[in-house]
Amino acid sequence: MSGHAVESVPVLVVGGSLVGLSTSVFLGRLGIEHILVERHTGTSTHPRGRGNNVRTMEIFRTAGLEADIRRAARTLARNDGVLQVDTLTGGKRHWIIRGISAGVDVREVSSSDWCLCSQNDLEPVLLEHARRGGDVRFGTEMVSFTQDPGGVRARLVRRDTGQTYTVDAGFLVAADGPRSPVRTRLGIGMSGPGDLFHNVSVTFRSKRLKDHVGEKRFVVCYVTDPRGEGALLPVDNEERWVIHLPWSPERGETLEDFTDDRCAAHIRAAAGVPGIDVEITGKAPWHASKRVADSYGRGRVFLAGDSAHEMPPTGAFGSNTGIQDAHNLAWKLAAVLRGWAGEPLLDTYERERRPVALATSTRASQQAVEERHPGFDLAKGRNDDPADLMTVALCYRYASRAVMGALPEQPVLPDAFRLGGDPGSRAPHMWVTREGARISTLDLYEGSFTLLCGPGGRAWRDAAKQAAQRTGVPVRAHLVGEGPDCDLVPEPETDWAKLHGATEEGAVLVRPDGFVAWRAHADLPYPDRVLANVLQTVVCRDRGTEERTGR
Repeated sequence: MSGHAVESVPVLVVGGSLVGLSTSVFLGRLGIEHILVERHTGTSTHPRGRGNNVRTMEIFRTAGLEADIRRAARTLARNDGVLQVDTLTGGKRHWIIRGISAGVDVREVSSSDWCLCSQNDLEPVLLEHARRGGDVRFGTEMVSFTQDPGGVRARLVRRDTGQTYTVDAGFLVAADGPRSPVRTRLGIGMSGPGDLFHNVSVTFRSKRLKDHVGEKRFVVCYVTDPRGEGALLPVDNEERWVIHLPWSPERGETLEDFTDDRCAAHIRAAAGVPGIDVEITGKAPWHASKRVADSYGRGRVFLAGDSAHEMPPTGAFGSNTGIQDAHNLAWKLAAVLRGWAGEPLLDTYERERRPVALATSTRASQQAVEERHPGFDLAKGRNDDPADLMTVALCYRYASRAVMGALPEQPVLPDAFRLGGDPGSRAPHMWVTREGARISTLDLYEGSFTLLCGPGGRAWRDAAKQAAQRTGVPVRAHLVGEGPDCDLVPEPETDWAKLHGATEEGAVLVRPDGFVAWRAHADLPYPDRVLANVLQTVVCRDRGTEERTGR
């Protein structure tokens, strides 16, 4: 391509790691043409970022990725819990977390479950699916961009040839990491305490280490003996491992100080076995920080993932929050580009996701305290946040114009696990039979709004079709029950209305991202008009206008 070539595309995604690739997958699923550029030539090769929580796996299931991801993650499928030891062969052994699900029976509340899939295994799966619906260009860097009310113009360069070209996009999504050049160019600051601690991640091989691990396979094991202090993680449960070693650059310690001999000695001390075989295969520094962007974008440019928030890795909150950012933003971009939503809908991305990042980063810091992560000043992160891992994963709530009936005064994260179908919360999971196939109601929520109603609220199903025709907003309606004209048949002893906090005469409207947009407790007069007004409101096309603050 020549330096004067110009391409046009609805969306340009910058960054090809977990969040950028997820954004591409979600946009492609919704039929939105887009280009993704990533300056590196390939996906991550370092095993990190392994925890995919229940909500993330639900999203991947709906997007058709779950089976492929679980195949890529089968090596760690039986690992669970967080262990603390003095050394692997020492006398002190304590389970900080016995099970990631925190006592919740995941089968009762979700169609999916946690999945340990390291970033180097997950990214190739995401890349394969991203290429099915998008134009993915690795080895390509965005070197500059400008924007005006009509769109974004980006200058790109192919790093192998140095050739430059221009892309005109309707919108730009920046998933370009914690040092985001896009965020810097926009002049958006970040708030929070900043760097919390520093580690060096060391990959190594040891065939005999597994003999000292114990019967129960852990997700992570924290070693407290000062000579071997670190966080040990299995890669294949056989001979490939990772250990995070505390690093103190503020004391003048450099990466060069972490020689192979020093790292091997540290690992042997952690094992408590002086002569154990150790072969160092790689080292990568990383920094745990807590900060959230003051804004999630400007104009037609949006931040997602680490460019919008950083948080300690404990609990794997950061990557999951970023993937869920992408899911929230993708359907809104698609709705605006398709013309059935107003542009103010894009403002709700920040208004929904930024509070989640603030609350989740606080919980991540508390998790680092509870796990006593090596190198972390415990007093700096303690906040006594009571939310457990499952509450953080499934119970966060939105309050924005894209929801009717949410209570803004409620905290983003409740203090206890609760799923009840409230507006602004993730819609409950329920197994149903549709056309002879057993599916979860969560499988229904992609690409359009979905209305659930029972035989007593039959008028709502007819109203959905009329409201969709009147507004142009896509709506699929399902009658839930055991009658001959019911679309979804629940499993025995399942009360769909009670589960969703509704009544047999009411209805529940669910957004394309699986969050409850609105709920009716009765069969109301003129339901088609009621539903049309609701749809106009939650896609920000109602008559009232709202100033787009910060954009």
